[in-house]
Amino acid sequence: MRLFIAFILFFMIAFCSNAQDFEYWTSVRMRYKLNDQISFSASFSNRIGDGNVKTFFPEATVKYKVFKWVHLSMDYRLVSKRDDIGNYLGANRVNFNVKLRNSFKRWKYSCRLRYQMSSRSGSNDAYESDFDEALRFKPVIVYNIRKSIFEPFFSLDFFYNPTNGVYGNRFDKVRYGIGSAIELGDAHDLDVSIKLDQRFNSGNNGTKLIVALAYTANLNKLLKGTAKKGL
Repeated sequence: MRLFIAFILFFMIAFCSNAQDFEYWTSVRMRYKLNDQISFSASFSNRIGDGNVKTFFPEATVKYKVFKWVHLSMDYRLVSKRDDIGNYLGANRVNFNVKLRNSFKRWKYSCRLRYQMSSRSGSNDAYESDFDEALRFKPVIVYNIRKSIFEPFFSLDFFYNPTNGVYGNRFDKVRYGIGSAIELGDAHDLDVSIKLDQRFNSGNNGTKLIVALAYTANLNKLLKGTAKKGL
């Protein structure tokens, strides 16, 4: 496990040293499980860079468990993104997700397949993989540390541009991520991570370093009053 973490950290540091941009991401999510198969969640996220809120969006999600190892979900986002002259461009974005997951001993691994579609307003027609139509493929590896509140993970998120533009029908970005889930209590979790966006095959190639904090609350346990204290 230590060798794995050391390798990933070395890998990330090598890339981060060449980062040309920096952003700070935060999100707050509430999750509610209706039954063994259906769950709902709602969240609010913002992305800060260059002293401004670059992007913010509320999101609603419904998830359906087909089998223990197969989950289907759909997300709706109302996105507002700041352009280079300070105007915010709006977009309605819908994600369709299929997540496959399994585990072996203390290792967990999963893969999320996503198709995202978007309709946006504004005059900026340049393609953006976070903002427009895209196909995404995201494998994740997680290690459960025995008797610990920490659960480190590593992920890759590949972006494919399916449009017919100049840079269309090709992969144009990969997002590397390393971090840890922290159990703050039965009903509270915090994900802390460092991400690196590497853009290529596009009109805006480059790298971006991201520090992300994501808080999640389990409404089932909070409403029932059964949550145990963590830290």
